[in-house]
Amino acid sequence: DFDYVTDNDRLVPLQTSFIARDHPFWEYVLTPGRIWREPGDDDWTRAAIPFALIEKNANCTHNGLLTFLYQSDGTVSDAIWQIASETCAYFHFDAWGRLDISYTPNPDLAVSMRGPAGHLPMRPLRELQETYPTIDVTALGAASDITPEHMTAYGLVINGTHYTSECQTRYGPYPNCEEMVVPSYSLAKSLFGGLALMRLEQLYPGAKDAIIADYVPACEAAGHWDDVTFENALDMATGRYVSTAPEADENAEVQADFFIVETHAEKVRLACNQYPRKSRPGKTWVYHTTDTYLLGTAMTEYLRRHGDPSSDAYTDLIAEPIWRGLGLSPTIMETRRTYDDRAQGFAGWGLVMQRGDLARILDFLQTGNGQIEGVQVLDRAMLDGALQRRKADRGLQATNADFKYNNGFWAWNYGGFGACSAETWLPFMSGFGGVSAVLLPNGVSYYYFSDGYEFSWGNAVKAIASYAPVCGAEP
Repeated sequence: DFDYVTDNDRLVPLQTSFIARDHPFWEYVLTPGRIWREPGDDDWTRAAIPFALIEKNANCTHNGLLTFLYQSDGTVSDAIWQIASETCAYFHFDAWGRLDISYTPNPDLAVSMRGPAGHLPMRPLRELQETYPTIDVTALGAASDITPEHMTAYGLVINGTHYTSECQTRYGPYPNCEEMVVPSYSLAKSLFGGLALMRLEQLYPGAKDAIIADYVPACEAAGHWDDVTFENALDMATGRYVSTAPEADENAEVQADFFIVETHAEKVRLACNQYPRKSRPGKTWVYHTTDTYLLGTAMTEYLRRHGDPSSDAYTDLIAEPIWRGLGLSPTIMETRRTYDDRAQGFAGWGLVMQRGDLARILDFLQTGNGQIEGVQVLDRAMLDGALQRRKADRGLQATNADFKYNNGFWAWNYGGFGACSAETWLPFMSGFGGVSAVLLPNGVSYYYFSDGYEFSWGNAVKAIASYAPVCGAEP
């Protein structure tokens, strides 16, 4: 049972967050659809409703469309549905079918639902070259970087305008591209973990130096967490690891069921105990989603001790002050959580959004300096460090000498690739399977959602650099 309201030609769901039922593997998210009439339809109205199947406890997102006809008295046709695309590296499928549905008009359900107020003006990418003729549009989302069959959508934000690709499926363009649900995967480590600690530090100066063990009892019981700070956890530099080889510990987390168990008690036990102490905190970077999960847990507890005992890190540090302040869609206003009374937000993964949400966030990070309508909402020093605006605060080496990680954000040294005369560090966010968003020092942002395990965007940066220099530019 779902409630929808009409708003001109939009059909808007009143349930906008993750919808869980009793299915062991799938949940779903609804976004606004469309209603219209065609010649000869008489009393019938056509409806098309986008939906996304979301893998339970994970981030795989399979986009579909359901369509039917209805009349004002409640008469309704069967519904036809189809799923023909996804952002999910390890599980691709097509599915379709026919459903017997019912429709009950409710004239008392009068709710006005408008589109996200903060989304940037959108233009098709083909218009980019008309406005900025030096930028080679064919280099964006190009097959030389991302295999076309694995691309969901890509776009560019420049001077407050969002230029967008179509959303391709295996059977043609997705008709509700602006409403399509896309997953964050580990973009959440930046957008939830990173921004939340910047927000907490703005509210409570010194919070970034709080100790994890003081706010996560399971870590206190595990031992050797009593000198690990919130910022150490955000930087994935807790000093606890098995191997510094790229992805070795993260892959072990998959095998150890951290991503599979459903309760907070199970997740936090694994996160606190899985890795032995090997070095001082703040010295060695090792990629651990468990670290970001512990940070989310600790920030929630910090808020509860310093204010309302019902506080929640995602709601009170991110969704209400930042996402709502930016006018983002209802889709991003909730996060995946554990399936228990604690309902702990995952912090390191588990967000879904519309691509207009990401474009607005990128514009905010590029131009807002952590302010919304003149009010500072993020700690400026932490934000500047994350976005590579402080030479003395580049972060720790990550993976190899050309990558750094700072306050939940990655950075890549574009210098050699771009034939720059000096190091040029580009901050970016990265998500499992092939999700990337890069913030260039010339003020342009570029992103894509794909699922072929491809993370290439250097050629796109070269094309964008023809608009304004990237080498040597300071944000």
